[in-house]
Amino acid sequence: MARADLLKRIFESYQRRDDAGFRSAAAEIVDEERRKHHPVLANELHRILSNGVRSLERVQGLEPRFDPVPTDGDRKTPLLAVREPDRYFRDLIYDPPARAVLDRTVEEVRDWAVLEASGLRPSCRLLFCGPSGCGKTASAEAVAAELGLPMLYVRFDSVVSSLLGETAANLRKVFDYASRGEWVLFFDEFDAIGRSRDDPTEHGEIKRVVNSFLQLLDGFSGRSLVIAATNFSEALDPAIWRRFDEVLRFQLPDADALDALVTRRLRIVRASRRQVRNVVEAVAGSSFAEAERVCLDARKRCALTGKTRLGEIELAAALDRFRYRRKVFESAVHSVSAPAVDRT
Repeated sequence: MARADLLKRIFESYQRRDDAGFRSAAAEIVDEERRKHHPVLANELHRILSNGVRSLERVQGLEPRFDPVPTDGDRKTPLLAVREPDRYFRDLIYDPPARAVLDRTVEEVRDWAVLEASGLRPSCRLLFCGPSGCGKTASAEAVAAELGLPMLYVRFDSVVSSLLGETAANLRKVFDYASRGEWVLFFDEFDAIGRSRDDPTEHGEIKRVVNSFLQLLDGFSGRSLVIAATNFSEALDPAIWRRFDEVLRFQLPDADALDALVTRRLRIVRASRRQVRNVVEAVAGSSFAEAERVCLDARKRCALTGKTRLGEIELAAALDRFRYRRKVFESAVHSVSAPAVDRT
């Protein structure tokens, strides 16, 4: 939040119609937000001040500068990736209860100082669970964008180590780094480290990792929002669930949700209602990600053929590609799950 003296200068400049004073104070607010590691918000404010256009496109000379991310002690690979989110809540489709939770979380994090003044903390630990492609990662990005915060994406290919104790040490580095700024700290594929300690198929190291994560999360006092996402919620340790303030379950979309997504994604190529219904019927039972891929395929074909309106040929080609992709996937799943036959 900007300092009180800067806010006063902004208001006073407005009253005096002092454009130079207003821009000077606004520039200081931009600089202050960048020092707080809020590059997305700082860049948006800079663009609004410069030309009145809100955009997340990169502008030369406005790239964020962060401390070097921590690395794995053995392989020297980065444990985190810093991402600038490029989608908002308005770009996604939610059922009302889930959207209400996300809106309330964003409101509380924005007013962190207000809650803190009353001896309270915002809901700043979210657990997303549900099938792949239903919006968990996209929602984490949207939360970061709504808050104007960069996302720290935890790279489990680097965090999880074969060396005894190294995974727990890597997690400690992740939380230490996150504590030095304000971020959305995102653990995707969270079941990689949050598996149940009672699982007989797991070795003792996973128990140490879960214990370490619980201790680190309990002791984390940084002003960041922690989000974890998993496709396998049934595999999580019971103690994990109690550590999160909110749990959101993402489901496969119904026909209405698919219709809303397809309508939004194909608006730019002026798709007709009949074409939207054709896509919705074809992708029934699919995830948001699969439906969005069909829309993107159709838009690409329009772009390559120079069309500004979706034609039947382009739509048919996109749907054919989707059906082929689904057939390949179902064949692969069937071949993997089919029981072995003893022919001896």
